[in-house]
Amino acid sequence: MSQGGFQWSLEDGESVLWQGRPAPRCYTFRHWLQATVGTILFLASCFWLMVGIQLVQSQGYSWWLAFAPLLLAVAGFFVGPGQLILARLRWEKIFYALTDQRLLVRNQLFCSKTHPYQLCDYKKMKRKQYGRELFSIRLSFKGSPPVVLECLEHPENLLTHLPENKPLSEDSV
Repeated sequence: MSQGGFQWSLEDGESVLWQGRPAPRCYTFRHWLQATVGTILFLASCFWLMVGIQLVQSQGYSWWLAFAPLLLAVAGFFVGPGQLILARLRWEKIFYALTDQRLLVRNQLFCSKTHPYQLCDYKKMKRKQYGRELFSIRLSFKGSPPVVLECLEHPENLLTHLPENKPLSEDSV
């Protein structure tokens, strides 16, 4: 998915070969199993919290009966529905660009900082497939941690511009 309107800070003589961003639904729901388990935990904890509060108020039970499910409900929210909300908010700040000299990644939620990766330091790539034309690409560079370009539609548009144009490996990201 191309994003033509984003302005990159380029060096003199540098030109953009490819730019894109993740597919929104794929990026938001890529950890769907974890979100499902977290949502179930959140709903069960909320029910336990509701019953616990009623027992504390009417029967005089210990306040710990209401406090324990409150902690689980908060944890369940962040693992379940909170994760989906945060991923959707973060998606709006993610942009990728490949120039003739660097890979530029902008993916910070609270601060807009672009991380450059020199193409001369490129080592290898791995992929994770989500659909027929939907992949996450993990790129390794010398001297820096690997960078993952999440949920790219038609990744071949990017891969044709990478140095040495290595074939996709079947390893997971």
